Amino acid sequence: MSSDLVTSLATSLAAAAGSPARMSEAERYRVVSNVIQSMRAGLQADGGDITLVAIDGDKIKVRLSGACVGCGSAGLTLGGIRRQLVQELGEPVLVVPASFE
Repeated sequence: MSSDLVTSLATSLAAAAGSPARMSEAERYRVVSNVIQSMRAGLQADGGDITLVAIDGDKIKVRLSGACVGCGSAGLTLGGIRRQLVQELGEPVLVVPASFE
């Protein structure tokens, strides 16, 4: 499923549910940080790691390290984190590696 389609579906679902109250930036940061922290154990078990670098609007910038660097599954990992963030935040976001800014 393309990113544009996912974004469109998420936007449509949010509109159908009514305008959800937008969370504060501090709450949003806490949710993003908690989701990333919850994923770290699995990555660390495989010799990798992920850290939150910045939140810039709908763009969540992360840094992959260790075995995650150059891993063929890194894109799948970022996609899984994005899906979890969309679910927790109730809004579409992009998860991008900070090194590709």
